[in-house]
Amino acid sequence: MIAIQKERIYRNIRILEVNSTFLIGASGYRLYKIINGECILFAKLKDCKFALLSKIKLTRRLFRAEVHEYKSLKNNNGICIAKKGIFLENKTTGKFEKVFHILRGSRPMTLCEDQNGNLFFGEYYSNQNRREVHIYSSSDSGKSWTVIYTFPSKMIRHIHSIQLDPYTGFLWIATGDKDGECIIAYTKDGFQSLEIVAKGGQEFRTCKFLFFKEKIVYGSDSPYIENYIKAINRSDNSIQPLQKVQGSVINACQIGSKGIISTTVEPSEINRERNSYLWISDDSIKWFQVCSYKKDFYNGSLFQFGSIRFPHYNIPESDSIFFSGHALSKIDGHSTEFMNFKNMLS
Repeated sequence: MIAIQKERIYRNIRILEVNSTFLIGASGYRLYKIINGECILFAKLKDCKFALLSKIKLTRRLFRAEVHEYKSLKNNNGICIAKKGIFLENKTTGKFEKVFHILRGSRPMTLCEDQNGNLFFGEYYSNQNRREVHIYSSSDSGKSWTVIYTFPSKMIRHIHSIQLDPYTGFLWIATGDKDGECIIAYTKDGFQSLEIVAKGGQEFRTCKFLFFKEKIVYGSDSPYIENYIKAINRSDNSIQPLQKVQGSVINACQIGSKGIISTTVEPSEINRERNSYLWISDDSIKWFQVCSYKKDFYNGSLFQFGSIRFPHYNIPESDSIFFSGHALSKIDGHSTEFMNFKNMLS
């Protein structure tokens, strides 16, 4: 059992998914279902080495031994991204078993399920020599994976995100990192073809999309320029800045009409901020800074940059905002619930 202090602080647990009647959280390689404030262990990831390293904060951060993402699939199974693998729920054993071993890099940044239940992820690795970069797909709910699309060598460094646009059913993709390698694109046909919306400099470098009826919003993710929250107009793909922010935007989430983003403490000559900031919007246009948390004293390159992270929301609306702290003073490894969204805008 993991103790929850008060009602809004979830200590030593990271909230990964929000559902109508329960939350899914992780502590190390253990997964918990949280119902009415009670944390109930329901599964473990089957990986002895990284499960052991995940038990201590500094080894967890040094070796990136964590459950990075959790998703409930359309067939009601759970699937996870963790260090060096994709893990699929086995309800018989109560374990998440590795169904794909990550060959290059530590893990993909995101895992996407389309409207037909097909799954996708893109390779995210250092790729200093700019080799080809693959997108993998599964048509059997994560049991097996094949390469469905390949960016040729010298075109991009790696893939930041693949996400489903709920308004069109298209899959949107973001790549990085250097000028000329930053691409925002989408596919209408499961990567049989790719439509490029923007390609070029750091202003098109991003990690997350937020989808609204008339626009698609993203935050730029660059240590080389000042960063902004921006909007892509659906009618003509024009891009407009909405709000200047204090650093790279790597984490974001959406609850219906509400948008939530955070900045990452990734110091550079341009971005010198030592705090991670939380920004929210209830109309996708006006953005409000809510709070900030200071980077802890551990080296960012070794023990990770400071960031506020968000769970997946499987509900259309909520007045509560959940987030977890990563490499931030006082909230590292813990989750917080802000319970009244409207009060944050006043």
